[in-house]
Amino acid sequence: MPEFRRDRSVEPITVSRNPAFPVHAGKSFVVTGAAGGVGRALSELLIAEGARVVLADIDKAEVDQLATALGGDEAGVHAVELNLLDQDSIGAAVASCLSHLGRIDGLANVAGVVKMAPALSHTRELWDLQFGVNVFGTFELTKEIAQHMADGGHGGAIVNVASEAGKVGHPNMLAYNASKAAVINITRVLAVELAPHHINVNCVAPGGVDTPMLHDVADKFGEMADASSSDIFTYMANEQLGRHIAPVEVAVAISFLLGNRVQAIRGVTLNVDGGVTPY
Repeated sequence: MPEFRRDRSVEPITVSRNPAFPVHAGKSFVVTGAAGGVGRALSELLIAEGARVVLADIDKAEVDQLATALGGDEAGVHAVELNLLDQDSIGAAVASCLSHLGRIDGLANVAGVVKMAPALSHTRELWDLQFGVNVFGTFELTKEIAQHMADGGHGGAIVNVASEAGKVGHPNMLAYNASKAAVINITRVLAVELAPHHINVNCVAPGGVDTPMLHDVADKFGEMADASSSDIFTYMANEQLGRHIAPVEVAVAISFLLGNRVQAIRGVTLNVDGGVTPY
């Protein structure tokens, strides 16, 4: 059994939490996976930066509570149910977003799912689920919102959330790795095709972010290696930072790419992984 430990004698680098400025004042954004760690942090940040936001998630009760906590309708915060495996749900969610916001200036595709198994035990069901959410459903939502941006003539920004797993690849996560690699490639193609409509498309590739999803991964690795999930979670912390990446650090990168000042940054995948990925 491997030893899931790293030297933590170095003092961890503190998470920077700077004041928010109204860089997105007057803008309207849609955030998928808003009930999750990164989606929640991003929603909170965008609202603090002056935007109106639709919180979209399959867990409607959770995003209803979050929307209320963030000020609700009066603050321009709305909750919408979204099941990326269901085309009808995607269409209904886009209609609800437009009803709430009138116009959509930006989309952050944060929602995703990971399921683990050794490569030789990877079933078609695992492929279908992870590609269904991470690739196909995400693309269908993006296509509908991009069409709205193009038809409106106002352009916009789209930011996809991939993973360093889509560049590096990890054992026991074959379909997840492949799905996130697909997100990276889709980003590059959409950036080219949507440029004439003044729609900027970019991507972020987070590393080990301190979210419930990462805890689930640590639990699964613990089962497979007959090891303590808490030891594995500690091992998964970023070596250079001396800690896990905070959700707000990914949120800051997404917010940056949703802005108007990055028009020359197009089709990129920005690593937010504490220096792990070399390209």
